Amino acid sequence: MARQSSKPYFHIAVRGLYLALRGGAVFLWRAVRLLAAGTQTSPSDDELNSSIRGGVLNFRTGKFDDGTDPAGIYKLD
Repeated sequence: MARQSSKPYFHIAVRGLYLALRGGAVFLWRAVRLLAAGTQTSPSDDELNSSIRGGVLNFRTGKFDDGTDPAGIYKLD
């Protein structure tokens, strides 16, 4: 009786394990990208502080100034 080699079965098992791990990695990567794409960040308090930005936004002129323009619009209603 001729002895059968287990080499082809081992090759098939390794190939199947590789494909399963690769498929799982691709699935995980796409899930992370999907979740990360939906997140929205808000600016920190330092970015909102008018002294960091160089003054208060004057909506009439569209520029930052010290907030003393009598005709300036500094809050949108």
